[in-house]
Amino acid sequence: MELGREILYLSDAEIAAADMSKRELAEAVDDMLKQKSAGRTVSKPKLGLYPKPGTFFQAMSGVMEEPPFAGVKWASVVHDNAKRGLPSISPMIQLHDTESAQPVALMGGRWITAHRTAAITLVGAKYLARPESESIGFIACGVQARSHLEAFRQVFPLKRVVAYSRNRSTAESFANEVAESGLDVVVTEDPMKAVEGQDIVISSVPESPTLKPFLDSNWVSPGAFAGMCDVARPWHGDRVRVLDLVATDDHAQSAYMAQSGRLHFKEPFDADLAELAGGKKPGRTNDEQTTGLIYSGLALADVAVAGRLYRLAIEKGWGTVLPL
Repeated sequence: MELGREILYLSDAEIAAADMSKRELAEAVDDMLKQKSAGRTVSKPKLGLYPKPGTFFQAMSGVMEEPPFAGVKWASVVHDNAKRGLPSISPMIQLHDTESAQPVALMGGRWITAHRTAAITLVGAKYLARPESESIGFIACGVQARSHLEAFRQVFPLKRVVAYSRNRSTAESFANEVAESGLDVVVTEDPMKAVEGQDIVISSVPESPTLKPFLDSNWVSPGAFAGMCDVARPWHGDRVRVLDLVATDDHAQSAYMAQSGRLHFKEPFDADLAELAGGKKPGRTNDEQTTGLIYSGLALADVAVAGRLYRLAIEKGWGTVLPL
């Protein structure tokens, strides 16, 4: 590739075929967080545009020292796209070389969005969950449930899964896949049963104009970790503070989302992930603590993963080189 004259395009299919391991994704995110803690990154809260109910666009940007890239993810969400036979989320990522500021890559963002989210939750669990956690409950059983289960199985000795979805057929489809993978799995129509008694809880409920909170943090059992990778939208915001330790992926992003009304937890967080990864704040300190991570969307995670994928693509000769 000729810098400043060409750009590499990577499709979602090519990115998925690269088959980055979940451990490698988590390592990329953890390394990014350590850089962020040391002041070696730059990022801003995401910019959101909301032209009508059920449709929005977001720009998420960040700059890293290593890999040395600036990146922006432009994502659109249309809630009723399933009726059109289209995905509800359509993200694209653009990378620039930080030294020359030239664009170097444009890539599909669906695979990265799905798997970097699970990687962030997994890094949070490194500091907030008990290493011996064996049971996991899922609130919503779509793409994020699948990517989170795949990621968490590589680190935690999971044996049991409880699946809840407001659409039972969605939970049953997910449960069938889980059963085929060798784990014990139960489908429930009571969301409390997917929270209470579980060592780990993952909620990934899609945004919807009609959604009302239906999860109570009082259901979280002693010693459990709740990964709220949906901005905690299905959780009653005034009850989240009953958890002993509540962290976020990024203070600035969560403050911005709370101000805009999209994050209903208004109280200060005990830590963000950069503070945990950099050793500036403690994570779990005993086996009885209840902990939670509210994920609001950290653009630097997209840059970290996209940067590694770009380097791998250049090394392997993947993708399509396009003229600028």
